Amino acid sequence: MPGRARRDRLRNKARHESKTPGRSSRRFGCRRIRVTTLPQQAVRYVDEWLGRGWTAEALAGDASVRAYYRIRSAGDETFIVAWYPDEVRDQLGQFLGAYEIVVSHAPVPEVIQHGPGVMLQRDAGDRTLFDVLHEERAEGLRLYRAAIDLLAGFQQAGVCNINPPFTAAFFFQELEMAREFYAEKLMGMDGAPLGPFLQKIAEVVSQHPYTLCHRDFHGQNIHVIGESLYLIDYQDLRMGPDTYDLASLLRDRGVARILGDATELELLENYRNATKRDEGVRRRYFEALLQRSIKILGTFARQPIDRGRLHYLEFIPATLESIRRCIDELPHWSELQKVFPLEFSLDAARERAEELNRGATG
Repeated sequence: MPGRARRDRLRNKARHESKTPGRSSRRFGCRRIRVTTLPQQAVRYVDEWLGRGWTAEALAGDASVRAYYRIRSAGDETFIVAWYPDEVRDQLGQFLGAYEIVVSHAPVPEVIQHGPGVMLQRDAGDRTLFDVLHEERAEGLRLYRAAIDLLAGFQQAGVCNINPPFTAAFFFQELEMAREFYAEKLMGMDGAPLGPFLQKIAEVVSQHPYTLCHRDFHGQNIHVIGESLYLIDYQDLRMGPDTYDLASLLRDRGVARILGDATELELLENYRNATKRDEGVRRRYFEALLQRSIKILGTFARQPIDRGRLHYLEFIPATLESIRRCIDELPHWSELQKVFPLEFSLDAARERAEELNRGATG
């Protein structure tokens, strides 16, 4: 058995691809584990589930230490295996609990089998809604409208207690990271005047009507196969503001530049009709977007400062555009622009981040 296991490991050695920009601040403490070979424990389960003769290819994952592989069976059918190392093994139970909540309300890849630390799912492919929008705007818009219906169905799953709900304290903590890493460290400003504004934003958004939130409902977490959409990466779902996921869908990753303001408002109205929300949904949408946009600046500043990932700086200009858009829509927040650094130079920020990173690692 040991000899056969060694041969299996060599036969299934996978190609490792670089990590893509991932989730927000809550995983910065995780140590990155680069697994280029399917772990032997997972090999045993895949043999049991699919038989021999399969191959494995490592896939780019998210910001956690989980690892993902595309498995091609002897019959040329593809599957996805997720591997949860010991330090995050309990997250598999969290994912399976979320799956049971969501599967009857939204299209998600089927969970076929699971064992300790390993899960086999249907393959939802590599093409995302984000990709389609960038390749062909008209087709992307059609599918974005379908994604609004997907979101409305997802929210019908009801109350979920797998993860704690969003709170004002949590929102404020996220915003504080933006104050520290974006305003103070990257932009060199005094962040103290921001405090009262950030506290107020957190409190206002936490008072919105609550519904089920995916937490990362953007185009890169919605896969496209033919005419069908599939939602992934939903294990962090929790109760939160009703427009939180919509703000992610229509603004994350700079997609608003392709959608345009008029289409953004059209899709917002589509959401209101699909979910039967009241007319206050527009105000709530821009308030949630303001919170999300400021907090994600903390991620985009911290990654290059702490980890030398300078490409995150490229996401900042589009995010600042979202903040300006929110202030235009919400005149009572106009004072924010007096204390928040909205003027940004990519070259200067890159130089500053490199200097701070050298100081932290030197």
